[in-house]
Amino acid sequence: MKSLQFPLSVRIGLRYSQSRKGHGFLSFITLFSVTGIFLGVMALTIVSSVMNGFEAELKKRILGVIPHLVVQSEPTQQIDIEALQQQYPQILQATPYLQLEALAQSPGQLTAVLLQGIEPTQIPAFLQQSLVAGDWSDLTKQPYSVILGAGLADELKVGPGQQIRLLLAEGGSFTPMGWLPRQRLFTVAGLINTGSEVDNGVALLHLPDLQRLGSKAKDAPQWRLSLTEPFAAPALANEIAEFPAVAKVTDWRDSHGKLFSAVAMEKAMMWLMLLLIVAVAAFNIVSALVMMVTEKQREVAILKTQGMTDAQLFTVFAVQGMNNGLLGTLSGAVAGILIAWQLNGILSFLGISVVAGVALPVDIQPVQIFFIIVCALVLTALAVVYPAWRAVQVQPAEILRDE
Repeated sequence: MKSLQFPLSVRIGLRYSQSRKGHGFLSFITLFSVTGIFLGVMALTIVSSVMNGFEAELKKRILGVIPHLVVQSEPTQQIDIEALQQQYPQILQATPYLQLEALAQSPGQLTAVLLQGIEPTQIPAFLQQSLVAGDWSDLTKQPYSVILGAGLADELKVGPGQQIRLLLAEGGSFTPMGWLPRQRLFTVAGLINTGSEVDNGVALLHLPDLQRLGSKAKDAPQWRLSLTEPFAAPALANEIAEFPAVAKVTDWRDSHGKLFSAVAMEKAMMWLMLLLIVAVAAFNIVSALVMMVTEKQREVAILKTQGMTDAQLFTVFAVQGMNNGLLGTLSGAVAGILIAWQLNGILSFLGISVVAGVALPVDIQPVQIFFIIVCALVLTALAVVYPAWRAVQVQPAEILRDE
């Protein structure tokens, strides 16, 4: 059985890419372009993986606390929440929910706060793990208890067992002393620390306590929906809005959409900048191939006189350029994956700490790595078109007439 043989044009192209004897400067330019592609692809792989990790952490820490979707029913109707969950399997959990804006007052501080009414037995997993003091059951053991974000507790200078006053503008009343907001003393039952900005402004209460405090107890009930994929909330909200008895659907973009849009914009700009580095390196191949075509004019003329077609000649130099691009791209991708995989260990070994005591989140996505490789190879393919076309334009009669 005969072994697999490459076409003649491919074999010549591979031979040209490996032969550097007597062409020191040409070898240097080629090495420079391959190294540039290698570094660009490696940097793009590492940075993309770290940005993916940061986005995943934001998703977990922020969207693990705030509702993915809030569904409000019609005043005169009730949503069949079980039927809703059966129709949309993306819904992990559906719990009664109420959210109000208020002011929190301690003996020495006054600040705005977002009150969330929850059921302690139906809390999202990440939020359960974020409790650093107290117990979720304390919300039901003692009426009018509250669990504060760690940042909010620091600002109010209070801790578990101490009291704060919550004041709501809505539902206030006029008295002989003027208008007074609805207010009540609450006992701090615990603290949560999600490691995000949510800790600076959220307070969690038992849902019946918040309903008694606010004037919205008689309003149409709301449901908090937790999804398997929070980023699917906008699309799912449009579908759920058509469900019977649903009056209004809001998603997490209302409160934190700008933050995640900024992160997405930053990722896109980082991609563009690093991809431009790859493009510059890829187009350095043009210089190397143009010089190679100039050096090989006599060989090109001989190949033409021997019957090699323009398409085959184009393939010779295209293969040479793509071989260099493929070498830089694949080695850069492999190096980038290995470095990203062990990034925190490498930073620790070098004594570098981006944030004291915090490891960089890294999320290596195979589909994204594949897309990086494809982009680098496409740029390389575009770079080799002109030099290969120049080789096709060589006129054998002019080159060989003095031979």
